[in-house]
Amino acid sequence: MKMANILSNNNEFPKINEITIDTDKVQRMLTKLIIREKTNLQTREKSDSQMVQMIKTMIAEEVECY
Repeated sequence: MKMANILSNNNEFPKINEITIDTDKVQRMLTKLIIREKTNLQTREKSDSQMVQMIKTMIAEEVECY
């Protein structure tokens, strides 16, 4: 499902379990994640566990800023 389809008709942020979702932020995080994952698949610079930790850190940083 594309992020544009998630926005409600009046362009408000959607709510899931009473938590407001910033779709622009989610799209940026997904883009960053896909690029890092693709790069890592080519270079094998990080192990799977290191990638998981990087993703958790990225999510935690975004939540902190929210």
